[in-house]
Amino acid sequence: MAELTFTLRPRPPFRLDLTVWAIRRRAHNVVDRFDDGIWRRVLIVGKSPVAIAVRQTRGGERPEIEVRISASRPQAVKTEVAAIVTRMLGLDLDLSDFYRLARDDAHLRELADRLRGMKPVRYATVFETFANAVACQLVSLSAGMHVLNRLTEAFGIVGGVDDELRSFPLAAKIARSNPDALRALGLSRQKGEYLIGLAKLAIDPKDPDFASIGQLDDDDAIARLSKIRGVGRWTAEYVMLRGFGRINIFPGDDVGGRNKLFEWLGMGDAPTYDSVVRMLERWHPYGGLIYLHLIVNAVADTGHVAT
Repeated sequence: MAELTFTLRPRPPFRLDLTVWAIRRRAHNVVDRFDDGIWRRVLIVGKSPVAIAVRQTRGGERPEIEVRISASRPQAVKTEVAAIVTRMLGLDLDLSDFYRLARDDAHLRELADRLRGMKPVRYATVFETFANAVACQLVSLSAGMHVLNRLTEAFGIVGGVDDELRSFPLAAKIARSNPDALRALGLSRQKGEYLIGLAKLAIDPKDPDFASIGQLDDDDAIARLSKIRGVGRWTAEYVMLRGFGRINIFPGDDVGGRNKLFEWLGMGDAPTYDSVVRMLERWHPYGGLIYLHLIVNAVADTGHVAT
């Protein structure tokens, strides 16, 4: 394995720690590590593992991050790794309009100021987004994360010099598995069937990683997603936000997200999908970005990240 280091320059404001926790969510996440200010993960570029170690070297109005990659041919994968990191961390997104909107709203201003520099994140692939959704359906995030960790340990590819660091499972590997094997890792048989079906769709050479859906507008994309076996409204909206980067979409059936929203607003009513839609109208088109802020806000409350 050889190493290569290069620099990326996010649009300001930017904070790596806040942004990575929007991906990581829980401290026991084994795919996305964050220790001593460094985000570590294994990406698959082509068919080869690439270990990345990312740290922020400059903040303020001209933020910079340093990306160190370990791979068999690091120079050959540098451009693609830079593109993946930029997409995952939302480095090129300009949130000026969001901050202007927050400036005139007391509730949103307090949240945006506390987490200033957090960018809207995406998973490395749409299939990874689906896998997160399937694992966390009808269970707590912590329980779902344990299942995702076991999937990673069973199917992930070791990258770099750290044998403990593995990639998220490739769709091709899950597609060759069976529901009983996935059940042994914590998925119900039905969820295992769903995930295998999604993996087979993700490796379709005519439409790799659901690329055609990403080209549709919101309504058409959600309609297409909803036709896939095992995909309901919550999963479709979750994938739109975390897979396709539609930061206007708040997954309204997400119980944890709804509760966080109503708690943040000091609402005593029982949250419903329709009430969430109504509450977010004043902050359109940033419902999904607020959803991500509320996740990291809860992480900050636990002391895992400083604000």
